[in-house]
Order: sequence, then structure tokens, then C-alpha cells
Amino acid sequence: MAPSAEEIDRQTRKREQIDENRDVLEHRPAWNGVRYGKIAAVAVGIVAVAGAGLLIYRSMNRSKRSEQLRAMVIEALKDLPDTLHDLPDEVLARLKKPLPSIKVVVNAEEPEEPGTLERIVRRVAPGVVGTASSAVIERFTRTSDSGAGSALHGSGVRLPE
Repeated sequence: MAPSAEEIDRQTRKREQIDENRDVLEHRPAWNGVRYGKIAAVAVGIVAVAGAGLLIYRSMNRSKRSEQLRAMVIEALKDLPDTLHDLPDEVLARLKKPLPSIKVVVNAEEPEEPGTLERIVRRVAPGVVGTASSAVIERFTRTSDSGAGSALHGSGVRLPE
């Protein structure tokens, strides 16, 4: 017996529906990949914007941290003379006495005269160190609204002018 025309039409419609469903299912993973790709791109963009915002915020507030450090140094310098006055008299007397000089001789050979470069360095080094330390102290004691060292005038600390 041969199948009827109706049965052939029904089987043909079922095959067409199966083909349509297969096409939909084949395109679905590609669609999900695009969707997840867009979500990932948005997430990366948000992280990049947040990171840039954080870097800008830190660079804008950097001066405030230096102001805090400067204030801490000034407070420490203000307290320094008070702590020196609180030392016992015996310690102050020892500090005022000059330290004894001691010369250690090893192998009792004649000391070698320093070379030209060493003599120049020995003469120049104290001036360079003094200038650099004065510049560092002045930088930390300078306030943003007034001249150099004005915050220390009442504390008894005198800075070179």
C-alpha cells in the first residue's frame, strides 16, 4: 500500500518545521556570543573609566598629602624645644661638654696625604650638605598662604633667611 497524499503532506510539514528549528538552533549560539561579547565590552569600559577616575582623583589629592606631611613636621619641630628643656641638668651638662678626640693608629705608618680630588670634596661637602638640608627644611616649613618659615616664628626655631 502506498501512503496517502495527506500523510505525505504531513511528513513534509514536519520536516520543514524540523529544518526551521534546526536553523534557529544553529544561529542561537552565535547570537549568545554577540550578546556576551557586548556585556564584556561594557564591563571592560566601566572598569577603564573607574580606573581613570581613580588615577585622576589620586593626582588631584596628592598636594593634600604633602600638606599633611608638612603639618606633621612643623608640629614635631614645635615640640622639639620643649623636650630639650625637660632633660635633666646632668644630661644637658654632658651635651654641652666637647667630646674628647681619639686618634687610632694602626700599623704606625705615616698617613698618606689626600689627593687633589679628595681635598676638594672635603672642602665642598659641608657647604653642599648644609645648603641641601636648609632647602629641605625650608620646603617643609613653607606654608601655602604666607612666606617661608612663618609658621615656626612662635616656636623658637630660627631658620636661615
